[in-house]
Amino acid sequence: MLAFDHLVIFSENPENDQRAISNEHRLTLTKGGHHENWGTYNYLAFMGNHCYIEWIGIEDQMKVDTSDNPLIQHVAFSERLQRYGPIQFALRTSNLDSLIKHYEENAIPYKGPYPGQRRRPDGTMMKWRMLFPEYDVQQEVLPFLIEWEDGENHPPRPDLTNDEEFSSIQIGVSQLKTAIERIKKTYMLPEPRLIEKENGIWSAEWDLENGLFKLTEGSGLHAVFDNASFHS
Repeated sequence: MLAFDHLVIFSENPENDQRAISNEHRLTLTKGGHHENWGTYNYLAFMGNHCYIEWIGIEDQMKVDTSDNPLIQHVAFSERLQRYGPIQFALRTSNLDSLIKHYEENAIPYKGPYPGQRRRPDGTMMKWRMLFPEYDVQQEVLPFLIEWEDGENHPPRPDLTNDEEFSSIQIGVSQLKTAIERIKKTYMLPEPRLIEKENGIWSAEWDLENGLFKLTEGSGLHAVFDNASFHS
């Protein structure tokens, strides 16, 4: 089963966001480190059920503007529009190769896998692989897949893990039925539960290993971690 891995929040200044989020939501954030090949860096909030929130910022504009990594291209696009806030999220898998095989057999366009690495402040190196089902960054959000060398992104110390847990991640879409079929095929998911809200808006939801993945009629991203929520 897939798990929610992390929410990506594009930040003009992750250091300032760290202070603001710590005050507003009482979350403990820690400096993640530097993506030396991509020209970005981040701050992280590790959550109680094996996931985290990432505030990503730019430190080398040229590297960001010339990167072939779809996530960094999404960051560059968001910066051009000065669109700060949640922009993307990752689903975690322990068998990325099986999804690559599924994409090849079903002619699902994708990019990757891309190797990733980040140097922590203590000098140690985190490594992972990312796979991106193709999507139009100007029109939509389609989560990418991540496989960690050590299984998941662990905090450097246990006391840096917040008690709050991931609850749900929701994508707003214009055509719910079409989006459901695409999500099912792309992520090898079963039929979702369909739920009608009080205002007549329909949504679909799937169980992840550590929470819910939702589609709803509308727009934007909405992530909930217990009492803390983040909207695009």
